[in-house]
Amino acid sequence: MKTAKSFMRSVLLALFCGCIVLTAVACASDTDETSSTVASESVSESESLSESSSVSTDEVSEASESSVESNAESSVESSDESSLESSAESSTEESKEESKEESSEVSDETSDETSKDDEDMNYTYKHVIVIGVDGAGNFFNKSETPNIDRIFANGAISYKVLTENPSISAQCWGALLHGVTNKVHGLTNAIVAETPYPQDSKYPSFFKVVSENDSKAVMGSFTNWNPINVGIVENGINVYKYGSVGDSAICNAVCNYVSTKAPKLVFVQFDEVDGAGHSSGYNTPAHFAKITEIDGYIGKIYEAYEKKGILDDTLFIVTADHGGNGTSHGGYTDGEKYIMFAAAGKTVEKGTIGDMEIRDTASVVLHAFGYEQPETWTSRVPSGLFKGVTAGERPVYVDKTSNRYHETVPTPEKGSSGHISNFVDTPLKYYLPFDGDIKDVCGNETAQNGKLYYIDGYFGKGVSLDDGYVSIKNYAPQNDSFTVGMWVNTGGVTSDPVLFSNKNWVNGYNNGYVLSLRNTNDVKFNFGNGTVRTDKEVPLPSDYRTGWMYVLTVVDREKAEVRISVDFGEFSVLKLPEALKNTSANAFNVLNIGQDGTGVYNASLAATVDEFMLFDGVLDKTDVSKLKEYYGK
Repeated sequence: MKTAKSFMRSVLLALFCGCIVLTAVACASDTDETSSTVASESVSESESLSESSSVSTDEVSEASESSVESNAESSVESSDESSLESSAESSTEESKEESKEESSEVSDETSDETSKDDEDMNYTYKHVIVIGVDGAGNFFNKSETPNIDRIFANGAISYKVLTENPSISAQCWGALLHGVTNKVHGLTNAIVAETPYPQDSKYPSFFKVVSENDSKAVMGSFTNWNPINVGIVENGINVYKYGSVGDSAICNAVCNYVSTKAPKLVFVQFDEVDGAGHSSGYNTPAHFAKITEIDGYIGKIYEAYEKKGILDDTLFIVTADHGGNGTSHGGYTDGEKYIMFAAAGKTVEKGTIGDMEIRDTASVVLHAFGYEQPETWTSRVPSGLFKGVTAGERPVYVDKTSNRYHETVPTPEKGSSGHISNFVDTPLKYYLPFDGDIKDVCGNETAQNGKLYYIDGYFGKGVSLDDGYVSIKNYAPQNDSFTVGMWVNTGGVTSDPVLFSNKNWVNGYNNGYVLSLRNTNDVKFNFGNGTVRTDKEVPLPSDYRTGWMYVLTVVDREKAEVRISVDFGEFSVLKLPEALKNTSANAFNVLNIGQDGTGVYNASLAATVDEFMLFDGVLDKTDVSKLKEYYGK
């Protein structure tokens, strides 16, 4: 291949020959006009050839080269060699400059693209909306959802986001809003229905964190399941709360709010999909049809942001709290535990989101605004959601002010050195470890009532009694002494639900026993015979709602007293009145855990219970020490 320099030499030779011809024509011409015209054509031809000098020699035809060399051969011999080389070098420098300019333009374009990517990654949103569809799980992908498909066509999505265990609304929405698991926030359906979320909690909602960073932030929470606004979203943080009994009304209220307020943060909860699941079954045509209906509402809300002119600055999120199995939920089957999470926004990476849990939604919201999350949160921003953002190690928070944190370990097996029989000599009459069932190790008949949820306990699994209770059949204590020990984990209760009882707790004078957990931060023991009653309240430690506590109740009929110990501490003693000393405690011939003897007491036990043991006799201080050793305390 020819070099650039030799090519330039050939081009200049051609120019030189052309000029000779033109000069001859000009001399023979009789008019200045002809000379002027030819000169102009010469300049034009020269410019054209000069432009072609940047073309590769491979692009010049052999015929053209032959013609140029033939016409210029004699002229080359008489030409000034140094002049030609000087002209060629000058033209080569011009070509280099043009090449540099083109390279610079490409570099500038690449730099602009990189700068835009950096700008996107550092962008903070002005608006965020989180739409939650209760009970939808990940069944969006089995339903007709044209609006969701359109909104998230270029967004990030996952159908494998893990929700909370148990998959119950309060536990799940609490995790989504507060960035921690349900074991930490302690919320249950019973609690959030009546008890406002404490404003001084270590685990604030993302609403509160936003309000702390922006005191003028316009925020709204719109829910069809009103307990969210009662017991999950704090009061006093400038959040507009709207509750309704219909998803259509929720949609209209949100659209109006967006059009008039242009809010910074909005949370929406639609509830009717969950209702369809309970009534017609989850993962059924009726369930899918309701999801399609809600998809229409989601489309209207999206359009409200568009019409307001704030969509480009909005992170738009749609998700769920849990799915379902059959006509219920609370377990951890695939249909219950997997939910969809989808996000759309200018910094969102198109594709599939990496490993994610429902609590991570809280981190996503704060990241969108550029706010740091509380050190108490254990949520994180997942990979594959925001451009340039990779999930870091999941935060771990250990409450150093509480000794109640406990990592679940397996229940010691019978016959092993760690079994309870090697620690306490008093025989067990009933022992329910609740390791996935309600079987009594001692072989007595038990029964399940309502819905039970098995989650991590102190040993193995424990049973959550929000929506059900357990019965020990054919229980007749008569005048016998006995001791009941149990682990309890609660975030607090409303009213005075029952830990264990064989009586009608509507009236304390009724015959039988009851131990209740009360919202006055104590446990209360009651014993009555129909006309006489006696009661004992034992205050609980101030941190009892932060983890597991152990409650031991000794009913000593020989000494006519009841002794209660919390967390293996000193006994609080109740002396039985004379009228009750010889009273038979038989009432309903049943001992219920999580309910009174009737099974219909109107206060649900918002707690997880584990290791229920009823000893056939009394335990003393030495036995309490042995129990403490058994549980590794």
